[in-house]
Amino acid sequence: MLDNFDKTKNPFKVPENYFEDFNRSIMESLPAKENKARIIPLWKKVLPWTTAAAIFCGVLFTIGVLEKNNTTDPKAAISPNLSSSLEDDYFLFLEDEVIKSQYKEMVYSSY
Repeated sequence: MLDNFDKTKNPFKVPENYFEDFNRSIMESLPAKENKARIIPLWKKVLPWTTAAAIFCGVLFTIGVLEKNNTTDPKAAISPNLSSSLEDDYFLFLEDEVIKSQYKEMVYSSY
């Protein structure tokens, strides 16, 4: 069946002036462009400013808390009896940590 076709002739044909009128015909077939104004919601306009304000308030709050903690004297806030018991507890904690570290050194020193 394929042997019956003439291989020297091109079987496809293009109408005359097709490519000259191509752009014009395509542009005519397209719908008219509508120029609508974009409506941007208010929250999209305000969002960057509210984010910046929230960050600014957070930084101010953090600085205020840190300054307040740095200016107070911890010994003045604790009663004298309570501070001595806290010191005793702290020294007991340190003794336990030293004992644990010596044990770890003894166990792991053979390796």
